[in-house]
Amino acid sequence: MNTITKEELQNLIGNEDAVGKYFQIEVLDFADNFAKCAMPITDKHQNPLAIAHGGAIFSLADLCFETACHAAGRFCVNTQTSISFLNKGIGDKLFAEAKLLKSGSKMVVYEVKVTDTENTLVAQGQITGYCLGRVEELMNKNPQK
Repeated sequence: MNTITKEELQNLIGNEDAVGKYFQIEVLDFADNFAKCAMPITDKHQNPLAIAHGGAIFSLADLCFETACHAAGRFCVNTQTSISFLNKGIGDKLFAEAKLLKSGSKMVVYEVKVTDTENTLVAQGQITGYCLGRVEELMNKNPQK
């Protein structure tokens, strides 16, 4: 079982990761092989139709996957993603949940769902990741600022 704290996870996702910082990704909850994150929908998250941009939704899903990997004590990179955009990303916030489907010695597969404040399914996907090491190694390379 991993002993990473919420503050350490938030630092890795929301401060050390430039995309997470830009999109204001927030860690809400986590357990071994699970994470829930949120992202506000502001002007910088929207496309010209005033709905959440697909790239912002993808980034939320990817960073939630990353958070779930870190919560399990692993540092993994995304090697393949399949995501379906099912409904408009509207409202003031989106939420993502990542749950482990399969874990191997170097590869992991997670299911990721993105919902809005009304719990409407906005996007759903599957992310395969390659694990490079333990999250502690990443934290030692990037000490909190």
